[in-house]
Amino acid sequence: MKEFIMLNVFICTVTSDLQNYKIRNPVITAGWIAGICLNFISSGLTGALNSVFCIVSTIIIGLPLFIIGGTGAGDIKLLSVIGGAYGLVFLGKVTLLLLLIAGTVSLVKLVRKKALVLRVKAFICYLLHWNTVNSKYYDTGRDGYEFTVCLAPVMAVAYFITLLMQERR
Repeated sequence: MKEFIMLNVFICTVTSDLQNYKIRNPVITAGWIAGICLNFISSGLTGALNSVFCIVSTIIIGLPLFIIGGTGAGDIKLLSVIGGAYGLVFLGKVTLLLLLIAGTVSLVKLVRKKALVLRVKAFICYLLHWNTVNSKYYDTGRDGYEFTVCLAPVMAVAYFITLLMQERR
């Protein structure tokens, strides 16, 4: 049942992310509620509370990435849906794979557009001056969407690969 719910969550979030670089809150809220309810059904109040803990923990841990502009709030909330449904261990596996795939996609995109050196310089400058800069590392108003990697599709791939690897055991 969790897989069916996550499939629907990913269909909605991937479509939205690819169309307008946004992940809508109603889909996230539905994912949170479904994860909490399914864990309540399978493990009672302890399961529901664990879901809430995983959701909140994921958002708190991801908040610094959002603050500096490293990722969107919707991406962090989508990760929290996975954590709320499956727990932090599964979420950790998905996140590691997500970082690997997203990094590879980003690297390929930057190399193809001949902008790797430019973006590395921008990142180093941001790191050196983070305490005096009043802007985010990546601001779509300033930088556009040319180098943006939509994370919802990448996260869906990471989720399904992790799920398949887990099922093989």
